Amino acid sequence: MSTKPKKSHRVPVTGSTFLSTVSICAVLFLIGLVAMIGLVGRGLGDYIRESLSYTVLLDPESPDADIVSMRDKISSRPYTKEVTYYSKEEAMQELAEELGENPEDFLGWNPLSPTLEVHVLSEYASSPDSVELIAKDLQSFPIAQTVSYRKDLVDELNRNLSTIALIMSALALLLLVISVVLINNTIRLRVYAKRFIIYTMRLVGATGSFIRRPFIASGIRSGVVAAVVAIGLMVWCRYYLLTKYPILSGVLSVQNMVIAGAVVLLSGILISWIASAAAVSRYLKMDEDRLYRA
Repeated sequence: MSTKPKKSHRVPVTGSTFLSTVSICAVLFLIGLVAMIGLVGRGLGDYIRESLSYTVLLDPESPDADIVSMRDKISSRPYTKEVTYYSKEEAMQELAEELGENPEDFLGWNPLSPTLEVHVLSEYASSPDSVELIAKDLQSFPIAQTVSYRKDLVDELNRNLSTIALIMSALALLLLVISVVLINNTIRLRVYAKRFIIYTMRLVGATGSFIRRPFIASGIRSGVVAAVVAIGLMVWCRYYLLTKYPILSGVLSVQNMVIAGAVVLLSGILISWIASAAAVSRYLKMDEDRLYRA
């Protein structure tokens, strides 16, 4: 009596490789998105910090030469991003536009003082101490009458940005752990389909490094292919966001995309390499009975 051969439920090698590559691509895409969000968050934080400014009221009787000298000295400070000078007339014109009438018409004179508006680099506006030191430095100039800035706003901004950075770091770490586990399990399933090939190679005297080599190479290839596809999806997301929100061009810069892409590519290579080597080593230690029970 003839018996029908049992159907094999083993996933074909090509199919398992394709599925594992797709799975790795999805995980790497998530890593890339987190990297992009982190870089965008940092860019937005820098942009907001640098949009805050110090307003330096100058002595109305200050000679132009002293004002120019002060502006040049402030411009040369390491913390300075930009210095803008507003004369008494420019300040009055701006005030008149806001009020809808010119106070000088009924006062008969211009009571405003010339001012310097100083924007500092973000790294110098990230701590209360440096913010205070900059204010003292600006106040030290002889023709500076008062230096004003939104200290409460700066402090609140730095607290909020620090909290957001901490949350993003925790999420990134959690996602990295999940990604390593998922990619490791995906590669282990692919190696599992070839466990008897590993056993046969070991029986004919192949060394562990010789057996691992093709599996590691295959894993790295899958990681690179998955990373390239994930980077392509990230580039498309950037293009879509810039089409809808052009204002993001400053934070979604090419430099940030290169950094995020490098993170994705290195993650794909390293995780696939380590997971492939670990999975093969596991089956190298198993005898035939354990391979059938695995």
